Amino acid sequence: MASSQLFIAISTVALIFLPSVLATDFFVGDGNGWRINFDYQAWAAGKEFRVGDKLVFKYPEGAHNVHKVDVAGFQNCAAPAGSQALVSGNDVITLSSPGKKWYICGVGKHCEVGNQKLVITVLPQVGTPASSPSPSPAPASAAAAGRTITSASLKFYGWMLSILGIFFFITIPMASSHFFFIVIVIVAITVPSVLATEFIVGDDSGWTNNFDYQAWADGKQFRVGDKLVFKYSEGAHTVHRVNGTGFQDCSVPASPEALTTGNDVITLSSPGRKWYICGVGRHCEVGKQKLAITVLPVEGAPASSPTPTSDADASLKFHVWMVPMVAALIGMLFS
Repeated sequence: MASSQLFIAISTVALIFLPSVLATDFFVGDGNGWRINFDYQAWAAGKEFRVGDKLVFKYPEGAHNVHKVDVAGFQNCAAPAGSQALVSGNDVITLSSPGKKWYICGVGKHCEVGNQKLVITVLPQVGTPASSPSPSPAPASAAAAGRTITSASLKFYGWMLSILGIFFFITIPMASSHFFFIVIVIVAITVPSVLATEFIVGDDSGWTNNFDYQAWADGKQFRVGDKLVFKYSEGAHTVHRVNGTGFQDCSVPASPEALTTGNDVITLSSPGRKWYICGVGRHCEVGKQKLAITVLPVEGAPASSPTPTSDADASLKFHVWMVPMVAALIGMLFS
């Protein structure tokens, strides 16, 4: 009896939590919302949109709207005749099918002049075979995502932890206290690697001249334990860690410790502002080869100052934690 009750309980937990783990809410533009004069393609770069995920367009009601269009409508900033605009100011679009999706603002010349438009590629759900060859997630998408642990990987770990929980409940129903410790060990071993993210600076472009690294960083959430990987041809560039003044002036410290391997990995070990520049020639001054980011504390750690609004990845990581922890709680209740 106890075994079947535990199985039903953990199955219920999985059914409740897994849909929220597998679906991601993307707030278009993050803190900037849906507005004119924002680079939405830079925002979308590196994100992995899948069937079942949601786009949330936030803006002051009456100031903008959202039209779903085709590629011609996107290029010409033309809303289809008779189309119904989304106008609530908190418009939620569920991505129900894979493929290219296009969205524009139909107010005034917001699309033509203000560049208020977004195009994304929606991938099938994790584990669902694509009906046609989809954009290769690796190496192109992995590099484009700027990280080796993608949202798909995160979702996979959520599934795996839940399946392991069910397995242990079935195989050792008489030792639920033992199960509790097993779950904690699994979480302790697995979750740190899930929560650490590896960002490939510049994605496919790597570390180079004449690339907008601030646009690349915009919308990404860097946390303590994550890694930055600077990729470039050895000898062509360097990476210097500098302070705010060195960043603004493109000046290398008096005793510089340049990274020069062409595959330089920096682990973000503390929260706060971080600055990086190339010290070769005038690559920083003229080529704008520099990067500034804000590193947030590890999730769950107290922050010394208010942190920016959490994005979809933070929500996803929270649910990945929650699934095994709720399973462990049920184990204690039934022990």
